[in-house]
Amino acid sequence: MSGNRTTAVLFDLDGTLLDTPGAIVSVVNKVLAESVRPVPPRERVRATVGRPLAAAFAELLELEQEHCEVARAVDRFRKLFREDVVPRARSLIFPGVPELLVRLRAEGLALAIVTSKIRVSALELLEPAGLTHHFDAVVCHGMAPQGKPHPDPALFAARELGREPGACVVVGDAVDDVRMAGAAGMRALGVTYGVATAEQLTSAGAESVAESVRALSEALDGLRSSTVITDRIRADT
Repeated sequence: MSGNRTTAVLFDLDGTLLDTPGAIVSVVNKVLAESVRPVPPRERVRATVGRPLAAAFAELLELEQEHCEVARAVDRFRKLFREDVVPRARSLIFPGVPELLVRLRAEGLALAIVTSKIRVSALELLEPAGLTHHFDAVVCHGMAPQGKPHPDPALFAARELGREPGACVVVGDAVDDVRMAGAAGMRALGVTYGVATAEQLTSAGAESVAESVRALSEALDGLRSSTVITDRIRADT
């Protein structure tokens, strides 16, 4: 993969572009508090951020995904999230994200979002945040045969962008983002301002990790420079 020129960046949404993990945990806890089942520790709830809602609630409620209580929890979460979080979507954008997206597009990179949210939930955040127009594709849960950490969503995004997998880099804050990238034959950059630690992300296969959007911008520049140098070395040999 290291010899492929990076021409596309696939971004996770929650915890990577938008500072939503804290809000998600709060809403999940509200839903769980309405259940007769014990509420798990906050750390356990936070660890499910970035996963499809049905899978997250099934784990937290210790039920099968098909259970009616899981379905009710998912519906309740979406209602509360739409009421409590969506109206302040613009304020949740991590500082520096819009500027980074503008610069990457100006430099000719194709951009996509790859998220575990269903499409309506992703767009109801992206549109009021004013970020939708930056992306050539928005790949959501249910659009590919299997979700993260399987490679399917990343490969679907690559096809939508008209790019080979090796020309894509995945940026995400969760272990599943990094594992998806590796399974898809893509490079991965982790960010530690979301849900996972630097150790967790590097152990999963992240090439590097960034503690801020500014550091992420520098890491992307470094990654692209390294591929250009590798291409030149190969051309000269």
